[in-house]
This record gives sequence, C-alpha cells and structure tokens, in this order.
Amino acid sequence: MSRNRFPIIAILSVLALASCDEGRLYDEDAIIVQEGGCAHITATVSGLETWPGQYTLAVAGFENGNEFALISKNIETSVSDGRCDIVLTGIPPEVSTVELCAIDRLRRRAATFASGNYTAGSDTLRLDFNQADLSMAGAIQREIFNTTCIQCHGGSNFVAAGLNLTEGHSFGDMISVPSVKAPEFDRVRPGDSSSSIIFLILGGNASASWSYDHSVEIIRQEKLDLIRNWIDGGANAD
Repeated sequence: MSRNRFPIIAILSVLALASCDEGRLYDEDAIIVQEGGCAHITATVSGLETWPGQYTLAVAGFENGNEFALISKNIETSVSDGRCDIVLTGIPPEVSTVELCAIDRLRRRAATFASGNYTAGSDTLRLDFNQADLSMAGAIQREIFNTTCIQCHGGSNFVAAGLNLTEGHSFGDMISVPSVKAPEFDRVRPGDSSSSIIFLILGGNASASWSYDHSVEIIRQEKLDLIRNWIDGGANAD
C-alpha cells in the first residue's frame, strides 16, 4: 500500500505542473499584436437616426479607386451629446483616405461627410470634424442634388419644370408635390419609390420622351439605392 502511494503522488505533481505550464502558454498566445496604422477621429454629429437599417454610419478607410471600405468602425447612434471619439486601428497600407461616411451592407461607400488623407507609416492621423450633419437627407442633397441636378434645377437662376433642388428648397419642392411633366406621379411620394417620379426618371427610362433623358445622370447603383431607400424609408427631410 505504501509502495504505491508515492508514484501516484508523483504523477499528480507532474500533471499539475503541466497544467500550470499550459496556462501560461495560453495567456501568451492570447496577446494579439495589432498591425497597421492608426487614426483618431473626433466630431460632433447629428442625423444618425435618419438612416434605415441598410446602412451604417462609420469611420472607414478607403483605397483610391475602390468604393468598398478596407476597414471600418461603426459610430454608435447613442453617442452622448452627439460627440463621438473613435480610434481606428489596424489600418492597412493600401488605405489612402479615412472618412466619416455611410456604408451599405457590403461596406460600399454610400455617402462621405468628411475625409482626411492617410499615409501608411506616418504618425497617428488626427482629425476633428467639429459639427457634422450625418443625416440621410443632407447626404442626398450634397451627393446627388448639388453635384448632379442644380445645374438645371436652381443653379444660375434656372429652375427647370419649376423644381428647385438647391439647399433650402429641394425637399419642399419635391415631397408630396405632383410632377409637372407626369402629374399622375408625385415628385417624391414618401414610402413609395415606385410612385416617385424622381426615382423613376433617374433609375429608368421614364423621361426618355422628355426633352432630356435623366437616366444618364446617375450611373452608380449605390447612389440610386440611396435615393430609393430614402424614399421608401419615409423621405425624411431633416
């Protein structure tokens, strides 16, 4: 009996030591070294709650010529007093710009609110965007109306079809207002893009017989999706 006791104790001691060694190795393996660059973005934001579930407001890194984010970090919709403070780490060297933006479920850029140039290997990129309107309506005004439409609709005092798409006028002239060219449709019918002439002429051939075919203006699907989702989500003008 006494002869067998010592081997058992020795075996248990060896197992205990092995267990301790394994624990230390596990802790060391759990340390993950974060590679890549870093950006620190601060901003006071508003309008986050106006976006439907198809989109995420984020700080993201993009490569030149690529609409898909290589890295992103979400902005929480519950940020205190609208002030967000985000550190984006692990930025790959291919990234050329870091943006405060809206991305879709594919992490494709839908709208950019502010951006800064990024250079791999440099010190932490620090950006303070101060007051930033992240509303969906604001994004549509800047990304689509200001860049594509106001040349004919409000710019240079020319307002085609009586539709003024400059800031401060566009949504009042569109939402629940019958179309001059196609009175059976509203310019924008909240909740129904299929009955909104602005989406039908930009996304299809509804204006092919008019003096100008508007379908040539927006060729990027994500921009058409932006308009459609805004309308179908209620066409909030705030």
